[in-house]
Amino acid sequence: MNTYAIGDIQGCFSEFIALLEKVNFNKDDDQLWLVGDLINRGPQNLETILFLKSLPNVTCVLGNHDLHFLAVATGVHKASKSDTLHDLLASPELPEIIEWLRHLPLIHLNPSQRYLMVHAGLPSIWSSAEALSYADEVHAVLRGDNYQTFLKAMYGNQPAIWSSNLRGMDRLRVITNYLTRLRYCKVDGEMDLIHKDQVIPLGFDAWFDHHPEVLENDMTILFGHWAALQGVTGRKNILALDTGCLWGRELTALRLEDKQFFSVPSQQTLAKFNELKGV
Repeated sequence: MNTYAIGDIQGCFSEFIALLEKVNFNKDDDQLWLVGDLINRGPQNLETILFLKSLPNVTCVLGNHDLHFLAVATGVHKASKSDTLHDLLASPELPEIIEWLRHLPLIHLNPSQRYLMVHAGLPSIWSSAEALSYADEVHAVLRGDNYQTFLKAMYGNQPAIWSSNLRGMDRLRVITNYLTRLRYCKVDGEMDLIHKDQVIPLGFDAWFDHHPEVLENDMTILFGHWAALQGVTGRKNILALDTGCLWGRELTALRLEDKQFFSVPSQQTLAKFNELKGV
């Protein structure tokens, strides 16, 4: 049995299948881990979700695009111009897809393998145990009867820094932003959620630069979200898996047992997505 962790698919289903074929993925024996942003901006969102729902051994964490889809699908937020969610929204299986997605976690921890998987990042001001506990607060609301209230209020960049005194939606929003949108922060945990490329905002650093070289219990963090990194963090135990398939580069998998990487080229074109963005 092998375990493969794969970067942001974002509806690039053809590349996803090609990558599984390249590693000879066996759905009955092998484990599949996905770092979130399963859908949106790519061309085959429905195929991606239906295939994942059919697999017996798949573990996914939620990304910001997955949460955005839930907000759009439940009518509490408008779709963005660059969204490509129409195939999901028109599907007769939409209610089941919503239920499946909103029951996914924000963090996955495997203590025996010493891997922690999250979509965007893990602030150094939190231990892994604290991060799991805070994520559980969001899980409880997202899986509850009033989850649409959370989805409507989750948008926004404030508060920009964690405090244990936060309550209500401010508390849930900052937890969600750390785990699904984080790129740059200060050592005290203050986030910059505006900058997306590798031009570092003044006074901030990449979130992983605040972590010690040896994390607690010699743990390895797997994350996606940040395609501009092109899979490079400079840290042997903090591994970036989003290698920009959506933007015409590659879709990448990591086999956890021996830390071997596998990639397939993107079938997407930059011109297509410039058109989507109105560039």
